[in-house]
Amino acid sequence: MKAKELIPRLVRRGAPAVALVAGNVGRPAAEEPSTLDRQYNLVRELAVTQFRLKYTGSVLGYVWSLAKPLMIFAIMYAVFSRLLRVGAGSPNFALQLLVAVVMWQFFSETTAVGLQSIVSNANVIRKAYFPRAILVIAATMTAFMTFLINFALILVVFIPLGRLEIGWQSLLLVPLIVELYVVALGLSLLLSTLYVFFRDVGYIWEIGTQILFYGSAVVYPLGFVPSKIQRLIVVNPVAQIIEDVRHVVVTRQVPLSGAVLGGYWFAPLLVTLAAALLGLWAFLRWSPQFAENL
Repeated sequence: MKAKELIPRLVRRGAPAVALVAGNVGRPAAEEPSTLDRQYNLVRELAVTQFRLKYTGSVLGYVWSLAKPLMIFAIMYAVFSRLLRVGAGSPNFALQLLVAVVMWQFFSETTAVGLQSIVSNANVIRKAYFPRAILVIAATMTAFMTFLINFALILVVFIPLGRLEIGWQSLLLVPLIVELYVVALGLSLLLSTLYVFFRDVGYIWEIGTQILFYGSAVVYPLGFVPSKIQRLIVVNPVAQIIEDVRHVVVTRQVPLSGAVLGGYWFAPLLVTLAAALLGLWAFLRWSPQFAENL
């Protein structure tokens, strides 16, 4: 079942499908799920459905989700590490690069699907009323599920081989992943709103992601650039998260972003918060006008 066919079933008045998703068939009316529960169930069902449909009809299925970052990693490693000798002095740079590519792919995919999430569901938005943010959150959660599986595979493969430095500091991986999701979701809310009114935003963001890719220290170690440029790069939350994940998972010889920024260690967190709040404000401000502009 396609997502656009699923939404009306879950949100139409009376919402028997929502009750079915929540596993409430046969419950008395007094035990019907709350509005928050129904919205959570709708997000979950949409995200899982989109994840299953993503590779429907392909021979390799989910393998493509794993193959894409691996192919990007192989190309970047061959060009930057072997040919240009970037990262030659950085310990275990191949694994640093792989981790960075997987995290970047999540950010890139999340903002790309988030940008399209409202416009691609125009027919549903015109026909049914439900919180529009559900569409953006579900799209980003689909990308998040792919990321979690890919990153888990890195841990499962390389921890037994002794290639990762796992310790108490590795617990910081959880808040770092949450930070990455927050900044990606905030940008997705903002981009999806702008895209409803200005379709040029899609082309602008495509160029923007290419600039961010090379400005986020994905394909080179941060020590490869001058110290003043390092501080400018690490203010970018994506670069800060990638560097910190390299430190807590791959090698302690990669400095934490706080050591690079010094007294301004909180700057990337402020940018993340600003992106989330701006995206949420813009979405709530203009979402009532979506239906008439689609």
